[in-house]
Amino acid sequence: MSDEASPEHDHVEPAHERSSATSAVAVPLLALGLLAAAVWLGTKPAALQQAQPAVTTGQVTGPVDPLPSWNDGPTKQVILDFIAAVTTESAPTFVPRAERIAVFDHDGTLVCEKPLMHGMFLVDRVKALVDRRPELAHEEPFATLLTGDLEFVRRLGKKFFTDLTFSTLAGVPEEKLEAEARDFLRTARHPAFDVPLGDVAYQPMKELVALLEAKGFAVWICSGSGVHFMRPAAELWYGIGPERVIASRPLTELREVEEPSPDNEKTPNRRLDLVVLPQLHVLNDEERKPVSIGEHIGRRPILAVGNVGTTGDIEMLRWSQAGDRPSLQLLVLHDDDAREMAYGEPGNESLDAAATYGWQVVRMADDWKQVFAKPLIKRAAAVPPAPAAIAPQVVAPIAPAAVSGSTEPSPALPVEPAAEGPPPTKWEQELAVYEQADRDTPPEAGGIVLLGSSNIRMWNTLADDFPGMNVINRGVGGCRLVELAEFAPRLVAAPKPRVIVVAAGTNDVAASMSTDDIRVAFERLVEALRGDHPEATIAFLAISPTVKRWDQLERQVAANAAIKTVIDSRGDAKIVYLDANAAFLGPDGKPAAECFLDDMQHPSTIGNSRRAEILRPLLRDLVSKP
Repeated sequence: MSDEASPEHDHVEPAHERSSATSAVAVPLLALGLLAAAVWLGTKPAALQQAQPAVTTGQVTGPVDPLPSWNDGPTKQVILDFIAAVTTESAPTFVPRAERIAVFDHDGTLVCEKPLMHGMFLVDRVKALVDRRPELAHEEPFATLLTGDLEFVRRLGKKFFTDLTFSTLAGVPEEKLEAEARDFLRTARHPAFDVPLGDVAYQPMKELVALLEAKGFAVWICSGSGVHFMRPAAELWYGIGPERVIASRPLTELREVEEPSPDNEKTPNRRLDLVVLPQLHVLNDEERKPVSIGEHIGRRPILAVGNVGTTGDIEMLRWSQAGDRPSLQLLVLHDDDAREMAYGEPGNESLDAAATYGWQVVRMADDWKQVFAKPLIKRAAAVPPAPAAIAPQVVAPIAPAAVSGSTEPSPALPVEPAAEGPPPTKWEQELAVYEQADRDTPPEAGGIVLLGSSNIRMWNTLADDFPGMNVINRGVGGCRLVELAEFAPRLVAAPKPRVIVVAAGTNDVAASMSTDDIRVAFERLVEALRGDHPEATIAFLAISPTVKRWDQLERQVAANAAIKTVIDSRGDAKIVYLDANAAFLGPDGKPAAECFLDDMQHPSTIGNSRRAEILRPLLRDLVSKP
């Protein structure tokens, strides 16, 4: 019999005080033996031919589906089989109640993560802060945050985002901050679905949490979002108390927060509060998650649930699997754009890890009968669209953001319309702007220069996408490889880069140049750059597909192959081929609309961020090489 029906075991109330559920699970011992082997070896157990666990409540006497929002199939069966296996005392896979620990990531695992809700709360708190300190309205990043640009919040990066959160909230007692978060959660609405935030919590996951609690599991949330936001959210949406929330957290200190007065002079015990300090203490992400779980719980979880979107959950799932007890790891894949969102990771790391370690992938489109408690209709994109390219204009030169981490804008250049290319006189104008900016503010030498057409020229978030790296934008709108060979030496003269990235060729293909002509143009460009910069590494960034030019894919692939052949044949370690095209592709292998501006040709901030995620480690490696 399962230990829930055993009189010698105490019943455990679910954390959210749902009606307690009892269950009777009949599992053949042979089937459980097979499942035991599977879970201990870390493989995906196939659906076993056995009676499904049944949960009964109140006056219901027949079995009811404990996971009604899940489609019948292998994923649902694996979950039910695992729960039955670890809660049936007669099974070799039985796990005592005290060791039944389940940990769930939050954003993208339990709730829609686009946009990041903690980011919405940050924007809300910044507005309140500026009400108190109006001078901040003209300082960055507060000025941009005041516009409600949630995409900017994402571009901040995890650490900077949490640093900014806690510095913004510094000086506030924890209890007051959590009360403010609770008020925000009750009133804020999701920008894509126009419903209260709690309505975009995943119904299948809420059912799984309820089933686990009814089966004696202690369910914890382990999130990278801020703890003072997560505690109220967990209790409000899932009934999980603050004592079972692990999240990013700031330093705090104990303070007396009330001045002496006649009223409180009557007692020597003044009001003491834990007050938030403007310093990040723990960024609860990636390899830090297992450490935090160990510190808070003191036990290794036997069930760990994360999602595809970032690499933040991989180590948590691996650590869960590496224990001596049978375990199960679930990875949610967002592949349902009709009901929620569809996105992945540029490098496919989480899905690759799932394939390597045998984790169960939960596919929204196939495994969930419903995503939310009620059908929702998207009224807009989850993040505001990036602004479209503006009309051509002539502007005065500005000092470039050549130094890493600089908040100075890049030289303001004329922006071309989405056409095949502006006339040569305009290129000369753009070159002159760069050269004047370099004279006014000489760039730091030894960094990385990005050469290319408008796909580089319009990349205006380099400082955010390459933090701590000296990356200089030298894009010239509309140019082709054949023109770069003529004027590229002028673009790299002042920066004296260690690495030169060439991101061009798409306009050559669009102009119907032959593959041989494109190859020759690249060879001429290499020779032109080699003259004054013999020690620099030249990296060709593969021509990337776009929605607008999807019909040119075959010729783009041929051009990439021709250039790669040139690079390989030279045998020169200082000429390399880079490919970041996965950044722009959706789960179907085609260009994802959210990765492009409205013209469906130039990368959006999302596309550039994904491209940077692939390029950062590659460029760091190239810069560090002698």
